[in-house]
Amino acid sequence: MATTQKVSPEQVVEVLAAHRGATSAELAEILGIGQSTAAKHLATLEVAGTARRDPGGREGGRRLADRWSTTAPTPDKAGTVRSADRLGRGALGALVREYLAARPGEDLGPTQIGKALGRSQGAVSNALARLEAGGEAQLVTASPRRYRIVESR
Repeated sequence: MATTQKVSPEQVVEVLAAHRGATSAELAEILGIGQSTAAKHLATLEVAGTARRDPGGREGGRRLADRWSTTAPTPDKAGTVRSADRLGRGALGALVREYLAARPGEDLGPTQIGKALGRSQGAVSNALARLEAGGEAQLVTASPRRYRIVESR
């Protein structure tokens, strides 16, 4: 059972950074606070852009808990601080290429790919257009736009 304890938003962010993908119930347990209090902290952090919610979805008729992660800046391999959500130059194109390559023969649209990768439809659409121009992806249908990876021969 949770105790009544004052927890700062900074403490929530620290715990969230250490336990990426935790649910609000898991964070409440770790912090020693009530689940509704943890959920309120997370909602506030989400609005501030410090936390990101990954919807849990459904399994059968049961709703799965949302998973949370921090968007606080983290240093990359070169020591440069970047937002956890911000991709480097050309990285989205590589993610889209990998996603298409993992599904050969499937016709996929920017919306579906964007949702799967957690990226905007517009950015994915631009990446697909660049992949098509480079001969790595093929536009299968124009309306609705569907792409397929170009398989090497």
